Amino acid sequence: MIRVTFLFQLFLAPLVMCTLLMSGIQIVCAQCGSSGDPIIDITFGTVSAPDFGDGKTTYDAIAPGQTPNGEGWYKLVSNINDGLASWHNLRDHTGDVGGLMAIFNADDYPGEFYRIRVSGLCENTRFRFSAWIANANRAEECGGNPIPPNVRFVIEDLDGNQVNSSADVTGNIYATAQPQWLPYGFEFDTGNRTEFDLVLINDNPGGCGNDLAIDDIRFTPCGPPIALETDETLKQADTLFFCEGDAAPIVLSGNIAVDDSYAAAPVFQWQTRRGEDGEWTDMNGEQQEELTISPTHDQWYRLTAAGSTGNLDKPLCRISSGPIRIARLVPQQDADNVDERGPICEDGSILLNPRPYVGAGVGPITYQWQLYTAAGPVDIPDATSLSYEFEAPGPGIFRLHRQAINGCGDRFVTHAFAVEVPETIRTTLVLPLATLCADDAPLTLSGGEIENGDAGMVGVYSGPGVVGGVFYPASAGVGQHTITFSPPPGTHCALVSQATITVHDTVYLDPMLDIVMLRGQRVTLRPQTDASQFNWSNEPGLDNYHAQYPVASPEETTTYTLTASNAVGCEKVGTVTVTVLTDLILPNSFTPNGDNVNDTWEIGGLGNYPNVFLQVFNRWGTPVFSSKGYTRPWDGQHNGTPLPTGPYYYTLSSDVLVRPLSGSVTILR
Repeated sequence: MIRVTFLFQLFLAPLVMCTLLMSGIQIVCAQCGSSGDPIIDITFGTVSAPDFGDGKTTYDAIAPGQTPNGEGWYKLVSNINDGLASWHNLRDHTGDVGGLMAIFNADDYPGEFYRIRVSGLCENTRFRFSAWIANANRAEECGGNPIPPNVRFVIEDLDGNQVNSSADVTGNIYATAQPQWLPYGFEFDTGNRTEFDLVLINDNPGGCGNDLAIDDIRFTPCGPPIALETDETLKQADTLFFCEGDAAPIVLSGNIAVDDSYAAAPVFQWQTRRGEDGEWTDMNGEQQEELTISPTHDQWYRLTAAGSTGNLDKPLCRISSGPIRIARLVPQQDADNVDERGPICEDGSILLNPRPYVGAGVGPITYQWQLYTAAGPVDIPDATSLSYEFEAPGPGIFRLHRQAINGCGDRFVTHAFAVEVPETIRTTLVLPLATLCADDAPLTLSGGEIENGDAGMVGVYSGPGVVGGVFYPASAGVGQHTITFSPPPGTHCALVSQATITVHDTVYLDPMLDIVMLRGQRVTLRPQTDASQFNWSNEPGLDNYHAQYPVASPEETTTYTLTASNAVGCEKVGTVTVTVLTDLILPNSFTPNGDNVNDTWEIGGLGNYPNVFLQVFNRWGTPVFSSKGYTRPWDGQHNGTPLPTGPYYYTLSSDVLVRPLSGSVTILR
């Protein structure tokens, strides 16, 4: 047997109007807990079937397609700006594109927006008079200060006397930047009357503003709240499910707290209908607080209440609980599609997040994730959520199911997944060199190995200064660099290996200028370098073969090689040649007579002397010949004219000579 409990709370405090201030807008509200079927329900119809209802208004009607003029008019429209283009763009309060509303351009007098008579009410019964209202004006209209509407809710007896409070007004409904519908209304008790006029009245003057829309004017029985308490295991929204083959009776029970302001001893009537669109009918003899029924699929029930037995006979005077539907749980089929996911790596995870399961007649469900093993599907502990974060335990193809469990304990698969976890490809790397100098030749990288994977898989080197598997130290720059060895691009789940290679700053060694010296002289070799270690080649003539500035005194022309290095072993090699000059042979005469024998003054060995300057003078000291260098020996002429025979005097200077040489040479014929 299934037991369902309805809780009725009939409050002692009277239902009163209340006022909330929200964003500068007054909202009149009340505490109507439960209501009955509407006695008056003015929706103004649809575009295809306009319906002003049975009410009246003091405003002039504007026909569809007619342009309004002045104030004091109303029009049935599907959008507020169908009245004036400057008004808000707003559909009826349900959002129905084809639904209509009544818009009013109020005048300076307290006209009646709507008046309708309601008859056949019950005495001493509470009703709610309500409507949805929106300000039609934009906030920027009328210089930013449009007159706000203010609607008064009035209930009159048949003699025109107001029987409700004069304070039953909406208050000023101020214009807003964005249009909005707001509900307004109040409750009142009929006392000993059963017939009234319901009136909505303009309570503010016209002018610039005071334009509004009204929709869904309703008049409904009103009473304390009726709440449902039931077993949530088989209840979903307004439906209570039962299991296939379960004929156990269902007990619907109401726990009622008496409210003297509503009724000292309220009376009840259970109602039922077949299907959602069926008509509610009273169940004969079912006027107790408890109802026992046999489960019947798609049968609906509700409990109605009234303040007295007399009022219970009039359906328009009743309030009712929310309906509950009885329905059979429908068996669901396992999902047969497998959603392939991945690949993910062995240390990775993936969120499996299928949509909530929705099925006809499924009822309330919980979830359980399962992992397929060699022994079959196994529930995953604590995996009962809509989604599941799967963490790969190792390589393989893993099959997972999300099962749904309904209130009868039946299980079915809602989603199936196959997650691929490939084997991780592992690598090692040992570089052939750990250090290089910045000016070293490029290094072809090697030492990377792929431990597993497909045959013929070729790894890739990368890092600063690496191009095509070659490390260029000059491009990488001085410092420590990380070289990475990876499986080929596109390889899933690969572990790369890394090693470091250090590039040291290079040694600079400026080219050394060759030196010329006389035999027996000593010269200092001065290489320009930032090296800290020096190694000269083992040719003779140096006083120190490991000094930066050794002294050279070779007996003959010698080339010395210097290997200059720094503390980390980077080195440069340079050479310098020390030329040892032979003694000069200066003949004391020559015969420039044109016989091609001894026609010029040939000075032996002078060609190797640097920066030679030779001058020849006659006996009176007049220069007759001069030459920087001695590429063309003197032929005994001066300005193209042969000089006379006799002695001539010379001076000879060079960078290697301590002092100029001087002497005489004789021209013979």
